[in-house]
Amino acid sequence: MPPVPTTKDVIPGASVNIVLKKDQPTGRTVAGTVATLLTRGNHPRGIKVRLTDGRVGRVQSMASTASASGQTESSPATGPVNTTFRNTGSRSRDAPEPPTQAIGLDAYITKPRRRGKGGSRENGLEGAQEEQVVETVVVVCPVCGDFEGDEAAVAHHVAGHFED
Repeated sequence: MPPVPTTKDVIPGASVNIVLKKDQPTGRTVAGTVATLLTRGNHPRGIKVRLTDGRVGRVQSMASTASASGQTESSPATGPVNTTFRNTGSRSRDAPEPPTQAIGLDAYITKPRRRGKGGSRENGLEGAQEEQVVETVVVVCPVCGDFEGDEAAVAHHVAGHFED
């Protein structure tokens, strides 16, 4: 595998071949002209750059000016005339503008699906839950008469009286 170009070779306006992030598994390269350097120093997998057309990738090799001009706009052989580039952000030029009205997060919340059999019985279920009252019977310990609780608790308490 040949070494990737260094920061001495990769400068704004240079014609390069890059591998886009989505093409890393295949290794397909795209030719273009460097707009900005995104990596500060040399990198073993290539210096990350943004091309003049907005694509981002890692430089794999230097391209001839002729091959870069076929796919993207090329700068003159003497170098770029204007080396100041604006950061246009991650939004592409063709992307629609954000909505003018504020949309709250509650607009994205959906009701969860009901699990189980049957159709929509929401009204019937709520009424049944309100009517359904669990009656608990309070029982007193028959041995000592001091302990009170439900049937299971008293049974456990009584068993403690007879353990040796």
